[in-house]
Amino acid sequence: MRKLSLALSAALIVAAPNAFAASYFTVTSTSITDGARIPFRFGADDPKRPCKPGSTEICPCPGQNVSPQLGWSNVPEGTKSFAILMYDIDGQAGAGVSHWVAYNIPSTTRALAEGDATAGKGFTGGAGTRGNANYLGPCPPRGDGQHHYTITVVALDLEPNLQPGLTRDAFLAAAKGHMLAASTIGGLFARAYD
Repeated sequence: MRKLSLALSAALIVAAPNAFAASYFTVTSTSITDGARIPFRFGADDPKRPCKPGSTEICPCPGQNVSPQLGWSNVPEGTKSFAILMYDIDGQAGAGVSHWVAYNIPSTTRALAEGDATAGKGFTGGAGTRGNANYLGPCPPRGDGQHHYTITVVALDLEPNLQPGLTRDAFLAAAKGHMLAASTIGGLFARAYD
């Protein structure tokens, strides 16, 4: 009897972490690999991007500005909407750059396809650092090397009726006390000639 109890206990210990991990709110992507380099097609395509802030020299961004596919699962009970925040933690000499602020995503949504965020499909656009309402891909200044980008999906108990044009900070203030869970995926991006 003791051997059976030990065997059963060992099986539960092995199984429990997997069962518990499966219950976490999770974001995934078929477009980017967490922690890896973000493919160039998801980078910005700005043909008039200055090489450095304040510079008159032009260094076009090497991307196509296609937004990556995102999916999320294990949604918390009570979720009424979702939001997505994309942030460059190395931007502006470490002060950070908000690339995309999206919210009012219906609680029934579980994914955005590639290109949906570029086209503004399925969400209300906020205001990124450059005033953009839709997805704006990575494009760090020339010579900066790789920047770290995070994409966070947030489950909220807020009805999807926030006003358009909220900055990242304004959205976070509106969402304070209403975030049920969040999950982040991230990657690295640098210009092709760095």
